[in-house]
Amino acid sequence: MAKETKFIEVEPDEVNSTLELWQNFGWELMGAPQEIKTQDVQLYTGQDSDGTKYYKTKRGEHYVKITFQRDKSMPHYEELVQLENMYCSSPPSKPNEPEKPSAFGVVWTIVAIIGLVIYVIPGILIIIWRLVRYKGVKKKYNEEYPEYKKKCENWEKAYKDWENKCDNALKKAKSLVK
Repeated sequence: MAKETKFIEVEPDEVNSTLELWQNFGWELMGAPQEIKTQDVQLYTGQDSDGTKYYKTKRGEHYVKITFQRDKSMPHYEELVQLENMYCSSPPSKPNEPEKPSAFGVVWTIVAIIGLVIYVIPGILIIIWRLVRYKGVKKKYNEEYPEYKKKCENWEKAYKDWENKCDNALKKAKSLVK
């Protein structure tokens, strides 16, 4: 009768929902959940030549450690493992938005002003270069943005499908455990 064990650390207010969730996949609570609280700790980081000592404060932790166990010979074990893996799978990642064009940021505005103050020609060249570059970047952005919107729509559909699969996996697991 082989058993597997799982340890989970959760926020104190998430204990009941965590117990309920994992029991749906055939996990049984082993003992009482352990509340872990640590105090803030002062860590020595160094000392100046004048003798001043420096410390850094490490914040204390507060969580609850829950131990679960599941029998590998239980009915529907393999299916429950698959459903749990589906439920715990990562959602599809959202596509990255193309870089938005900007003719002048703060830095390039300052550089152009300095160029104009030092001598007019460098400032004018910087302004012309930024405007020409801006047109190219804006053209590229306008070409990529419709494709990005399409990818976002596909991502939204994939994300909803993923959520539905997770919900279905949980419902099916509940029915197998009961």
